[in-house]
Amino acid sequence: MQFPNRGVDSYLVVTDLVSKIVRMSLAVIAGLASLPALIFSFYLLRCFARIHTTNVYYVEYPYLVTACVFTGIGLLGISCTVYGLRRRSFHGAIFLVPLILGLATLVYIPDATPHAQRSSMDDVNYLSDIHAFFGLWYDSHQRFPKDDAEFQEALKEGPAAWQFRVSPAPQSDYARNGQRLPYQVVVVGGAAGPKLSRLSERPGVIYYCVSADDQQFWVTMTGLLGDVAPKAALRTLGRPYDQPWVITASGKDYAPPRR
Repeated sequence: MQFPNRGVDSYLVVTDLVSKIVRMSLAVIAGLASLPALIFSFYLLRCFARIHTTNVYYVEYPYLVTACVFTGIGLLGISCTVYGLRRRSFHGAIFLVPLILGLATLVYIPDATPHAQRSSMDDVNYLSDIHAFFGLWYDSHQRFPKDDAEFQEALKEGPAAWQFRVSPAPQSDYARNGQRLPYQVVVVGGAAGPKLSRLSERPGVIYYCVSADDQQFWVTMTGLLGDVAPKAALRTLGRPYDQPWVITASGKDYAPPRR
């Protein structure tokens, strides 16, 4: 005659309960880790819809394709979570898949938005190129360009190795109604400082302000503070509430050293 071992039965019940709690906890964490990819894909789909249904400016970017990729990543994470919750296979290792994908997505998303990944970088590079090319122009002419023709000439006279960076009509990363927008230069002569008001609503407009004696210049640019927007604002140093970014130089900065 066999007697039930209540201690063993209680141990098995407690062990099973703990296992279920751990598995449920891992499932919740893994499920939450899948949300960033789905939220980002929804955001990109929303941008895609706005671009094709409204008259807005936007940063050129494969919104639909990228949204599909992140949707697949999110669904894969959820599928692994459900599978791991319903089955005890792989000793819970299946939950690592959505956790790893979720962490990778969280690291990627902040720098993956179109305006941060593309337009901001290209705008900053273009303004930096202007500063470098105008320094070379000043060395040759002892003044800065005074009008649009000389502005373009200064860019052409730069080193040959740099010319791929400033083509005659360089395209920005901004677009509207399916058309890419080139950078547009507006020259303001006799200026006493940068142009910070009464700006164009179009992104990619470069305001080149030069003093009356052509010995100092200031450059500002309009850009989008988001991936899709009805109008542009001044390009800042990074965050929307930062101060406008002004590229400036004075002739005395290039004065030859005294002997």
